[in-house]
Amino acid sequence: MRNLFVVLAFALLVSCANSPPPPSKPLAAPVLESPAPVPKPAPKSGYEVSPEKKQASLVAIRGLVDRLNAIIAKKSFEEWKTYLDEAYIATYGDPVRLKDISANSPFLKQYNVKLKSLEDYFRIVVVPSRAAVSVDDITFLDENRVDVWAVVDNERVLLYLLKLYGKEWKISSW
Repeated sequence: MRNLFVVLAFALLVSCANSPPPPSKPLAAPVLESPAPVPKPAPKSGYEVSPEKKQASLVAIRGLVDRLNAIIAKKSFEEWKTYLDEAYIATYGDPVRLKDISANSPFLKQYNVKLKSLEDYFRIVVVPSRAAVSVDDITFLDENRVDVWAVVDNERVLLYLLKLYGKEWKISSW
């Protein structure tokens, strides 16, 4: 047994003492690529409004979203529905649209959830995803329509599409 140990130790020592053979061809130096050009900022999208109008609208919309958060946290469908315009009600109350949402949402498919009404959409989709959101920015699409944005994990996420009716913002779709 001791002889076996001596032979293995000798073989290990000899294999470590030998240096690897030199490469048959010298290795090529890595090719350094020129730095990628810095992309130009995208042109401003949306509708331009004065900084004062944007700030006033942002304050009003943050207040609206705070009210919506409280309503959604209470799971008050009837109260939430008063903040929707007819286009939103028609879109998210449409059985074909609800079937499409049910079929294409990985979460809903995983649990075999089939949305059948606007109230289902509220309870199953809106409540878990909108009960405690905050507004980071808005983008005007025209004088009366805005996209409402939050930043989540350093990415902009669209929270709401809002439309102004007189002096009242409503959740809409287009």
